[in-house]
Amino acid sequence: MNPATATEYRDPGDPPVLDWIDVNLIDIDPAYQRGLDDARVQRILDWFTWDAFGAIVIAPAAEGRYNCTDGQHRLAAARRHPAVSVVPAIIIHAQGTQAEAENFIAINRERKNISALDRYWAEVAASDDDAKTIEQVCERAGITIMRNPCSQYEPRQTVAISAIRSLVDKWGAMRARQILEVLAKAELAPIKGEHIRAAEILMTDDEFRHSVEPDALSEALTGNDEEFGVEAKAFAKTHRMPVGRALASVWFRRTRKKRRAA
Repeated sequence: MNPATATEYRDPGDPPVLDWIDVNLIDIDPAYQRGLDDARVQRILDWFTWDAFGAIVIAPAAEGRYNCTDGQHRLAAARRHPAVSVVPAIIIHAQGTQAEAENFIAINRERKNISALDRYWAEVAASDDDAKTIEQVCERAGITIMRNPCSQYEPRQTVAISAIRSLVDKWGAMRARQILEVLAKAELAPIKGEHIRAAEILMTDDEFRHSVEPDALSEALTGNDEEFGVEAKAFAKTHRMPVGRALASVWFRRTRKKRRAA
C-alpha cells in the first residue's frame, strides 16, 4: 500500500467563494485585527499592481457587508487608489467575530509579521482559553494590556505580553497575579518585560524569595524606575547577564537598604 494513501488528513471543509468585491462593502473588525500601519499601506499604494496584490480574505457580515480577516493593508491601499473600486477576495464561511478571529489566527500563526501582541488580542476575540486566563490574571492584578505600543504610557499599562504569557505558563494564574501585583502597585509606566522577569526572580528564586516582602518591593520601586534601569543596564554589561536578572539584583539591594532604614 502506498503510505500516502493511508494518511488521514483533516477535512478541509467547504471551498470558499472567489469574487471581486466593492472595497466600500468591506470593514475591519478591531476586536482581532491589528492597528493599521500607514507607512506599510503607502508602500503598497506606491507600488500598486494587480500582479502582486493577491486576494484578500473576507467573511460575510450583516446587511450584505463583509469583514476582512486577512489583507487589511492591501485593502486600505486599494481604497486610496483612484483607479480601484473592487478587489479580488476569498469569501470564507466564518460567521461572527469569534470564527473570524480563529481564521485570522490560523492564517497568521506561521507568519513572521504578526507580533505577540497582535496574536494575543486575536486570541482574546476568538475566546482562546489561554488568552482569557492571561486577561483575567492582568485584570485581577490591576494591569492593562494595551492594544498597540505607544509613545506615552500611564501607570500599570503594558505591552509585554510575551513575558506575561511566559509567567502564567510557568507559575500558574494565582502566582503570576501575585508577581504582577507588585509591579502594578509600584505604578510603573509602562510595565516592561524586564520588570516582569526581575519580579519573578525575586519572588520565586530561593536566593531572594525568603527575604523579599512584596509590599516593600513595590514601595522601593515607586518613582525610581529610570534610576534603577540605568543602574541595571550597567550591572548587566559589567557582569554579562540579562537585564532582567541584573534588575532583580539592583531591586533586591535597594529593597534591603530601605528596610534597614525603616
